[in-house]
Amino acid sequence: MPVITLLSPDPSPGTPVLAQIAEAVTGLLGISSQHCWVTWQRLDADAAHRPEWHRDTLPTATGQREAAARPRAPIGFVTCKETYSRETVGRLLRLLRDELEAVLGVPGDEVYLAVRRAVPGELLVRGEVWTGDEPAATTGHHH
Repeated sequence: MPVITLLSPDPSPGTPVLAQIAEAVTGLLGISSQHCWVTWQRLDADAAHRPEWHRDTLPTATGQREAAARPRAPIGFVTCKETYSRETVGRLLRLLRDELEAVLGVPGDEVYLAVRRAVPGELLVRGEVWTGDEPAATTGHHH
């Protein structure tokens, strides 16, 4: 049940791209594609400080400066149940980095992702407060 929030001063790449990211994530986790949400929040350029986002101009071969047209790597937060193993979460983060690099054309080393763990009793899902999963499978797949 990951919820992925991506923030950037660039416009959203669009619902089909966000759906592609969700499908990659659910494929890795072995869960229904309906159990992953991806949102894109566009930030006003003056509403954030991240040096990589403020490359207003880049030097050209002749020393002139021109507007940077390259997409900016997002900051992202992944909320997922605490029952996912560290190994699974690590694979998920690397997969997200690779997907964002591929679909957005951003440098993978500029993608920043942090995980927020949802704990039993502190998550409302499908109308009920989640109280925990059955014991974790060795593969790290959960529904």
